[in-house]
Amino acid sequence: MMRAAGSGPTGTGPVPAPLSAQASDRTHTEAPGSRGPAAGDPLTRALRALDSISSVDFEGGDGLRTATSVPNTPGTADGSKASSSQSSGRREAILDAASALFAERGYHGASLREISRRVGISHPGMLHHFSSKEVLLSAVIDRLEAHAQGLLNSVDSLAGSPQVLLAALAGPWDPRGHQMALMATLSAEIVNPDHPGRFRIARLRLVHEHVLEKALEGLAEAGYLREGAGPTFLARTVFSELLSLTVREHTVRELQKSAVADPIDDVRELIGLLLVDAKDEAQN
Repeated sequence: MMRAAGSGPTGTGPVPAPLSAQASDRTHTEAPGSRGPAAGDPLTRALRALDSISSVDFEGGDGLRTATSVPNTPGTADGSKASSSQSSGRREAILDAASALFAERGYHGASLREISRRVGISHPGMLHHFSSKEVLLSAVIDRLEAHAQGLLNSVDSLAGSPQVLLAALAGPWDPRGHQMALMATLSAEIVNPDHPGRFRIARLRLVHEHVLEKALEGLAEAGYLREGAGPTFLARTVFSELLSLTVREHTVRELQKSAVADPIDDVRELIGLLLVDAKDEAQN
């Protein structure tokens, strides 16, 4: 269930123009004569629901699969099946290497030749799977969108108990994890208006904030959120803190000799300040 799609207003005041109506960062998805993404873009559908908060506008769909996903079509002979499986495995290895290097050095700091060397293939072999670095970035962001889809699908569970939210903050949102490291690096890079992933990463940040907001709204309805605390502001604050802790984990932590300032402990303490009896609930 995607509770987010049919929920009530998420805040007050004027609503800014949705990012989903501005650009898509994806080749061939813009409607003719406009800069906006095509209606079929999966994350755009999710963002349309977020922007309008109307189930009528939400078109559903089969997750966040995109035009860059490769369908699994059975081969006509054992040889072709094996070749297809090998190609798929190589493609995934390239995506793993690209994700790691983009997280470490950013999009502009990693080259296709470096990625191909890490995978152990030739540069032409790399281009056989991904024709350019921008196409490769698009496929890497597809993975981040799939990660976000999992969180969107878990909104009801996250909104049901502080224990579940705390578990997610140590799981899908773990500042020590690869997904958050990649998200943090790309989020910092997109201050550059020419970054090829600018709007897709910005939209992803909105989705993460939206999921946290809906979770906090559900906990507020159950009486867990402290009086006067606003879910919209808190969601932005919590996700910003998660990104900051992710950067800290991959920089400052290297200078520390002892195991102090564990990011999960920091997040749990922050949530404990926002919720009534959240720590007690987590221990039950």
